[in-house]
Amino acid sequence: MGDTLVIDNDILWGKLVKSWATGRNYIHPDRDAIAIPRTLEDLLQTARDVGLHITFPDGMVGLAVIQYSPQTAVIKLPPKAMVEATEAKLEQPGAVYPMPEFYEEFFQVPLPALSRDQLFDLHAARIGDYSIRNCG
Repeated sequence: MGDTLVIDNDILWGKLVKSWATGRNYIHPDRDAIAIPRTLEDLLQTARDVGLHITFPDGMVGLAVIQYSPQTAVIKLPPKAMVEATEAKLEQPGAVYPMPEFYEEFFQVPLPALSRDQLFDLHAARIGDYSIRNCG
């Protein structure tokens, strides 16, 4: 446990999520579908079963898996405490936006240094994107 979510392989995680979303096994296409977890313990066991290591922040004890139709607008609100904790980190001298590592790996370019205002604008844009966009 710790204070941040850690997923050790973003591609494997993405394949697991795609498997749940479609009912197809993207990790082992020759095997049956992977069951959608209903508890945090189920999720952690499923992750271990596919070779994925996930660490959740201290105090996280619940799990909500939501799948909706393309005809439904869904706005996902992040927890207030998480927004405020990130804002506090962005106020620190030398702050760097906590962008997932896979962006730098795919684009092979580090995130440039940003001013305080740019950090907060990026934070707002990422939250806005996270809250409304459907992926897929």
